[in-house]
Amino acid sequence: MSSMRDLLEKMDDNYPFAGEKAKPKQIPGDQVRGTEKFDMISPILGKKPKQHPAHGRLVGGGAAEEYEESVEQIAEQLRKELAEYGAPGSGISSGSSTDRTQARQMNQEKIAQKQQADAQEDDVEKQIQGLTQQSVAVSKQPVPPVNPQDPASIAQAAAASMQKREEKKQLALQKRALSQQLKQFT
Repeated sequence: MSSMRDLLEKMDDNYPFAGEKAKPKQIPGDQVRGTEKFDMISPILGKKPKQHPAHGRLVGGGAAEEYEESVEQIAEQLRKELAEYGAPGSGISSGSSTDRTQARQMNQEKIAQKQQADAQEDDVEKQIQGLTQQSVAVSKQPVPPVNPQDPASIAQAAAASMQKREEKKQLALQKRALSQQLKQFT
């Protein structure tokens, strides 16, 4: 404990604590700081060109030497990748005209398939609309009047009602099957 006290007592104004202002103002030396302001250079015709204000001073020095090898390695790797670009079996098109022709043909085939699928979808939708109209027409068919005193009239009305119900049922089944086909397109 006493050694710490001795150390603190020996310290004078030339060695301030961190954060305290140093007596002699420290300057960056040759290195250019980002906070420094420079005068504008304006070249005038007929005079010697002026040099940059930071000419001859360090600007981010030392970093280039450390990373020079890694930059070269990355550049070499990129050169290899560019050489392999478009090579057979790489899965990347080299941009040749035969590749473009094949791509155009494939694109045209896709467009034709889409148009065919759209036409089929439209056809199915029209069939569904037709079945809906038939179902409405069946529902609106008049039923013969029933005479409660005549058993034949009652039987005839029951048969007509059953026939209507059966037709509507068949139309609903057809409509459901077409709706399933329509779902396949979407």
